[in-house]
Formats: sequence, structure tokens, C-alpha cells
Amino acid sequence: MEYIFKSDRSLKVIEKVREFILSEQWMWILFCIAAIFACLHSYFPDEKFQIWGTVVLAYITGFCFLFSGDIFAMLIPTLFTYLIAMRCYNSLEDFMSIAWLLVPLIAIILFNLVVYRKRITAKGSQFLPMLIVSFSVILGGIGFISPKEYFAGSSIYHMLGMGFGMLLVYCFFFSKIDINDKYSLIDKLTEVMVVVGLFASFMVFAHYLININTVMDKGGIFFIRWRNNASTILMITMPFTFLMANKRPHTSIFGFIFFLAMLLTGSRGGMVFGSIELVMCIGMFVLYDKRRRLAYVIICACLLFGVLIFLPQITQFLNYTIKRLFNVLNDFLLGGPDTETRVRHYARGVEDFINHPAFGTGLGYMGNRDIFKNKAGALCWYHCEPIQIAASFGVVGIVAFVYQFIKRLLLIWKKATLFNMTIFLSYLSLEMMSLVNPGILCPVPYLMLITLFLVVVEKCDHGEKQVKIPIFKKTRKILGIKKKAK
Repeated sequence: MEYIFKSDRSLKVIEKVREFILSEQWMWILFCIAAIFACLHSYFPDEKFQIWGTVVLAYITGFCFLFSGDIFAMLIPTLFTYLIAMRCYNSLEDFMSIAWLLVPLIAIILFNLVVYRKRITAKGSQFLPMLIVSFSVILGGIGFISPKEYFAGSSIYHMLGMGFGMLLVYCFFFSKIDINDKYSLIDKLTEVMVVVGLFASFMVFAHYLININTVMDKGGIFFIRWRNNASTILMITMPFTFLMANKRPHTSIFGFIFFLAMLLTGSRGGMVFGSIELVMCIGMFVLYDKRRRLAYVIICACLLFGVLIFLPQITQFLNYTIKRLFNVLNDFLLGGPDTETRVRHYARGVEDFINHPAFGTGLGYMGNRDIFKNKAGALCWYHCEPIQIAASFGVVGIVAFVYQFIKRLLLIWKKATLFNMTIFLSYLSLEMMSLVNPGILCPVPYLMLITLFLVVVEKCDHGEKQVKIPIFKKTRKILGIKKKAK
């Protein structure tokens, strides 16, 4: 903006706007705007308020792009836009009818890249593994998939999103994000993720309250179409509530609220992997947060006692999810003519890998629509990351993605701090959810968020003061394991 507005008065106004869109107050204003559209969609599911909510929040994101070159100024409205957009099931035609609204947003993005330009750098530790993955994704299906499938819009989007497009995003983040004297990168990211998790929880609770008659009729959990996406966001954000509790003790309760919201979505992955994640988060912070160790133990003991007392009622309320979970486990182990779609996808994925082991079948391959007819603009997912990688990209893809996974873990574990362990738990939780959903293979927002996390980790390892935690030593001490003498 400094290139356009030269007067001191104008520059002061612009600076105040930039400070405001990074403030906590702005986050809660966005929360309220998004909440209105979420509630309207729950009240009037046929009126397409979610479409217009997505458009309004996208334009608010554009406003932030216009006035600021700071990634964190754009992060919160972007994620709120996604949280409303994830409720737009099978809405490609609706969005295509208003595609002209994209023109101003594209202009704003180009304006941002020019005005707030910075030299793009490829110095980050994740550049090479992401480059290798990019080539493996492009090669997926070569020699097998038809040109029509390979060059389909959804295929190109995901190939770029998983590959060279995300590599460019990584370089962009690495160039734009720096340690500064205005705020701590760790505190800002933590704050954003907690607010996003709170909004995802609000959407679930509000949906239940608005549909209370359905809840009473069902006697518990009922079908929510966007349950898996909501649970995935909650799993990504949960560890940050415990990290924030180091400075704001009351926020530790948010982690339990996120877990409750996960259960209410009816997501089987959320129930199983969310339970594992909650235990890991509590374990991590019981080990290393000495000041609140007793409080965590007391809270967990009280919750466990309450669960045991009301176990029959809780089981009855969660019956819808529990029944679906046992059905899929039964299908996975025994099979049968009515085997669930997801289990059949797993079997087909293994078959596709065996038949095309080198480069796989490619992302755009539509040969599995006999199992489930995907909606317009969507891929024919296998709904399991390892199977998706093997079936779509073959051995070349397996080697590339395993290498990338190892490099990510090496970066996170290079410096054992509470923040890095929080990122580890968040990343690990997303990987767990990706065992039963597309998850981290979705470019926006999941892969983009992990890419952002890795950049922040790399920047903060060298730029922000953090206390290392003796993770293995502390664990051995708690468990009473003595280190063997050399």
C-alpha cells in the first residue's frame, strides 16, 4: 500500500487497519459473522445460506489480502470460509452460476502478490521432499489413465494442490513468515487454531440445538453430512488448547469441549482417533506442565468417574456411531455382499496397486465409480491415505511420500519443545484421520495447514526463544525406567 498511498495520514490509517485485522477483536467479529451463516443453514437447510456465507467470508478474506501482506491476517478468515464451505455438499453448479464473483478476488490476490512482493526462496528443509512428491504426483497413472481423466479439472487441481502448487505455497510461506517484534508466531498460530476449533465446536452444538426435535426422536446422535470435515478440523486444533493452557490455564477445558463436539458429529474416525488424541494430549501435558499436573489429573479423574456412572446413558446416546463403527469393523474382517462402501474402496485400492505397481492409476481415475458415484468436481477417493498413495502413484509415490513423512518428523523432532510436540500431535492426529478419509491429501485446508505448521516450526526453532523439554528422560523418570549404564 505504501507504493500507492504516500501521505502520512493515509499510511497511519492503513497501519491501524493492519493491526486491527490481526487483533483478537477481529477474530471474534469474524466468528460472529460466520456463526450467523452456520445457524441460518441449520435452520433453513434448503435456502443455500451456506453458499452466500462462503462468498461473504471469501470477500472478507480478500479484504484482508488487500490491506495486509501478513499470512496470519489472512489465515483466520480463510479457515472460517472453509468451515462454512464444507457444508456446501454437491454445490458445484451453484458456485459455477456465480463464478463471476471470483474475478475481483483474483484481482485482489494478484494485487497482493505485486504490492507485498517478496523474493520467493527455496531454502526450507521441506523443499526437496515436496519437489520429489510433486514429480511423483504428476507421474501418477502415466501409461494407464486416459487423457480425459488425467486432465479433468478435479484431477489437475489435486495434482497441483498436492504437488507443485503446494510447493509454491511452501516457498511463499517461507518467504513471507518471519520472526517479528509485533507478535510471537507461536502465540499467534495457537490463538488462531483455538478460535477455529471453538467455531467448529459451536457449529456442531448449534446444529444440535436447532435440530433438537430430531435429537429427541433419534434419542441421540443423528446424521450430519459434514461430520468428518468438522472432526478433522477439531483434531488438528485440539493440541493447541493444551499449549495455550500454559499461559491461560482455563483453556485446557477447550480440549475436552472439542472432543465432545467430535463425538456429537457422529464421525467414527473422530470418536476413535479423537479418543486416542485426547489421551496423547493429556499425557504430554501431564508430563511437562508441572504447574497444572495435579489439575489435569483431578479433571481427568472426575471425567472418568462421571463416564463410568453414566456409561449406559452415554452408550445409548452414541449408539448411532457405535453401531456404524462395529458394522465397518465386521465388514472389514468378514466381508459379505453388503460390505460397506469404504471397505470395498480399500480392497479395490489394493487391487489397483497390484495391477499398476509402478505409477499407479492416477488421481483422476474414475474406474471405481461402480462402488460409489462421486459428485461432480470430486475425485474417486479410496478414503485411506496409504492406499490412495499406493493405488494412485504406485511404488514411485510410496517412496516419495515416505521420504517426505520422514523429513517432516525429523524437522519437528529436531528441537523438542512444547510447541513442536504440539505440532507433532496435531500432525499425527491428521495422519490418523487420513487413514479413513482423504484428510491430508486435500490441498485446502489440511495440506496447506501442515505446510504452514512446518514453516512456523522451522522459523521458530531459530528465531523464538523456547525451552527444550527432556522428553525421553522425563518419560523414563515418570515410568520408573533407569537408563542402562554404558
